[in-house]
Amino acid sequence: MGRGSHGPGGGAGHSHSEEYPDDTWNLYQHIAQADALNAVDNSALSVFRPFARRLETAGSLHSDGDEEMLVKVVFASPCSIRRLMVVGGGNPSHHPRHVRVYVGHEDLDFQSIEDVIPVYETSLPVNQAGEAYVNVHPTGAFTNVTTVSFFFDANHGSVDETIVQYIGMQGDHTHDKRQAVQAKYELLSQGHGQKTHIQMDSTV
Repeated sequence: MGRGSHGPGGGAGHSHSEEYPDDTWNLYQHIAQADALNAVDNSALSVFRPFARRLETAGSLHSDGDEEMLVKVVFASPCSIRRLMVVGGGNPSHHPRHVRVYVGHEDLDFQSIEDVIPVYETSLPVNQAGEAYVNVHPTGAFTNVTTVSFFFDANHGSVDETIVQYIGMQGDHTHDKRQAVQAKYELLSQGHGQKTHIQMDSTV
């Protein structure tokens, strides 16, 4: 994948692959889990791979029953996404024509998606050669991302099957791992001067 600039914030760095040393900005190496909803195959890891393999057809995702498909990604450590490439598969009529991108909604599904505003959406070209990128924005929304979802809601032929062959995310990553943390909040009871401690667990 082509080179880009460092994202803001400390601790960011390149990806490292001995087999694909030029793939220093491809974030597929930092994906912990990738799932596809309304797809024939529910595992989406196969479409996230080295840039040099973007034109391979094996492992493509096929929508199941209609043109919509939701791809959900969980990173092993926070990543900053700067550019996106989508390559469709098969006949150009099956290539995705539009994508909505959601950040930070790990439980997103087809029931909840209409109640959530995407942080970014764009039209997608027929990208058979794997040369067209789109720059995602605003930059702040795509910095230190732990989960990201791609909702492909239309294809170029308005047919019942959308095929996604490759998804490339270009950016950088931190070395911090997602982990459960405990935060204690101190509340002052009104009129009594007593402090109440509330402990809440969350994942970052």
